[in-house]
Amino acid sequence: MEKVYTGKIEDLELFDASSLAPEVTKRVVFGPGRFWDDYTMRHFSLPAGTIIPDHVHDWPHYMIGLSGTGFVIVEGKPLEIPPMGWAHVPGGIVHGYENPGPEPFVFLCIVPTEGDPHMKLKRFRMERSKSKVSKGIEETPTS
Repeated sequence: MEKVYTGKIEDLELFDASSLAPEVTKRVVFGPGRFWDDYTMRHFSLPAGTIIPDHVHDWPHYMIGLSGTGFVIVEGKPLEIPPMGWAHVPGGIVHGYENPGPEPFVFLCIVPTEGDPHMKLKRFRMERSKSKVSKGIEETPTS
């Protein structure tokens, strides 16, 4: 039987998500090296007044609102994501995010691993390490 793991989101590593907007926080719940190599579940918190500008990419987003109320702006149309609400944004569609409320908008967002730069790099490093081990190449530390 596989071992069961539990934990608190607040104990997970905090990643720099300031490229999205100032003061946005991100933690990875599941992803490469954390039980799910092909997808990544991220926990985001957008402070009050935060806007993540419109952007587009090939991968979809699967979102679940946890607290606060935010909006995903899909092709210019704001769609509300209340606590315990959900949203799906297909790949290839212009979208952004907004938190006009007085409290942080906290949500889970699942993307294929290539959709998260931190986890994409982690998966690449894991695959490279496995390849070296299978070829009998020993990694040497660099200074």
